[in-house]
Amino acid sequence: MTDPDLQRLADLWTQPDAGGQEAFEALARKARLRGRIFAWLDFAAVAIILGGAVLGMFMKPGAVTTVAAIALIVITVIVTRKRRQIKQMTRALDTAGRQAFIETSISHANANLRRTRLSLAFFPFGIVIALIFKMSVRTAGHSELMWAAFLEWAPSPRAIIDFILLALLFAWGLRTLWRIKRELRGLEALRSAYAEEAEYEDATAA
Repeated sequence: MTDPDLQRLADLWTQPDAGGQEAFEALARKARLRGRIFAWLDFAAVAIILGGAVLGMFMKPGAVTTVAAIALIVITVIVTRKRRQIKQMTRALDTAGRQAFIETSISHANANLRRTRLSLAFFPFGIVIALIFKMSVRTAGHSELMWAAFLEWAPSPRAIIDFILLALLFAWGLRTLWRIKRELRGLEALRSAYAEEAEYEDATAA
């Protein structure tokens, strides 16, 4: 949920129920669309990683190559499974009312926070395993030649570009983590404001 979405959600508190319900549905559709887009991106990334791991394992068989490929596959499956759970949660946004939508949006943001933290935690391990796998393939499984192959490959333009792209990807993950935390703070502030407004209305009604 972006900052404009949060502002729109805050404005819904003062709108009539009929118009508000349509706006809730629009926000929910936007969240579901975003979930589908990320699901397709995940699918494409998983297909590339798994395909490359399996292909390398069969083209350059060896103990190190096999172990690295299996480890890479396991990490990919774990992270993808968590992302799949997030996609399922985007379908569970409750648009029956303001309070229900806020509560399910907070649950969704918390789940996204856990997913992003998990991805960032596994990122360094995934890079190390991917490098081991790559060097093992380059040396046809000869582990004693892997370090020399890495030193030869690291200064190359392609390696530098790869490292820059990985750094940008990690930075994007950190930015996503910061954005989700900000979104969560905004949602919790809205929940508090809604609760205070409801208490005030109950007090004045009494």
